[in-house]
Amino acid sequence: MKLIKLALTSSLLTTSLAYAKPPEPELGKRWVINNAYSDEFNGNSLDKRKWLDHHRTWKGRPPAMFDPSTVSVQNGNMQITNKMLEKPNKKFTISGGAVQSIGQTAYHGFYESRFKASRINMSTTFWLSNRNVPFEGKNHLGQDCERDGWSMELDIVEAVGGVIDKAFGANFRQGMQYNTHVWYSGCEKGSRSRFSKGANVAEGDGTQAFNNKLPKGEEVWQNFNTYAAWWKDENEVDFYLNDGFAGRIQVDTSLLEKPYSRPMSMQLLTETYDWGRPLPTPEQLADNSINTSYYDWVRSYYYVDVDKDAVQQLERVGKADDIFVESATVKTTKLVRDTLQFTYLYETDEDVTALIELTKDSQSIYSQTVKLKAGYGHLADQIKLTKAMDFDNSQLTIHLLSNSQQKIASSKPVKVSVNVK
Repeated sequence: MKLIKLALTSSLLTTSLAYAKPPEPELGKRWVINNAYSDEFNGNSLDKRKWLDHHRTWKGRPPAMFDPSTVSVQNGNMQITNKMLEKPNKKFTISGGAVQSIGQTAYHGFYESRFKASRINMSTTFWLSNRNVPFEGKNHLGQDCERDGWSMELDIVEAVGGVIDKAFGANFRQGMQYNTHVWYSGCEKGSRSRFSKGANVAEGDGTQAFNNKLPKGEEVWQNFNTYAAWWKDENEVDFYLNDGFAGRIQVDTSLLEKPYSRPMSMQLLTETYDWGRPLPTPEQLADNSINTSYYDWVRSYYYVDVDKDAVQQLERVGKADDIFVESATVKTTKLVRDTLQFTYLYETDEDVTALIELTKDSQSIYSQTVKLKAGYGHLADQIKLTKAMDFDNSQLTIHLLSNSQQKIASSKPVKVSVNVK
């Protein structure tokens, strides 16, 4: 598996090796990789089907300018190496980097990235956003004109490994800072408003953060950590840090009732902030031991019915990436007269066959096969025998079989007993 390989070969890793995956799916649901917004960065250049090495509409926030020369793919990571700009350009003196998705269709689903921040006062970020479009009709502010427009921004994480001279600076070094923004360009020329909620006290309202801190003593520049968001619907986003629930945001509805209702593009970039001072020095920007942000991977998932296909916007090329740990787990069992009802979870990178088997005294007394679609799914099934007593002291096991019918994973056997009074 990829995580095992990284643990053995990467000198950049120390801790935070927890296996990353979306939350447990609801019964009847499945998580499946969204190819257009997922990348393991295992090549030697950006995948041009998926990524730009710049931002379509934004040069950067002075003094840092987005510079394609800072972006590289090597050693299993997408790297952004911040530096001094070779030729200062008006207000711009620093080179940061921006990797933006070609696609602009990221919508409700799960988005996660595993990265290690630089140790300078520039951010390492992972977020979604879209462009300003005309606002149709009257909004909650009571405005209705031809000029007004709106856009959305979902900041999954903004990490800063340097020491910011603000009281809240430690938050960006020691945990996960996330926000939701709804931007509004009003009827008056030049007016722009932001309606925000989130853990980031610099740009949000500083609320709704629960378990968004790294273990005591750890900082974002030391190790790789996994940052994720489940964009659930038009009004709600859940956030996760290293697979742990980190907070929930009910998106601000000051402008409209269902604000998170448009697809977005994805951004992985480094930048300077107006409130992030002091700025990195030329010496820090020349120090390759602290000036680089390392992105191990980015993964995105559709949430679909367990037996339905996800319509991919970008088809997979070659063998499936090693994302899921092939496994099956029996979740619940319930004996109802002569029928055993059960639910189970499974994970697989490829379509497989599940062999559902009931054994007794080491002998198989029942078996059936079910086709499972690739992903992380949760489903229900049942076994019917002649009489309830036939189940007594039997064991239920679910095996995953490859296309060649070889067992690739098996659940822990679950004992079935008949309660005879």
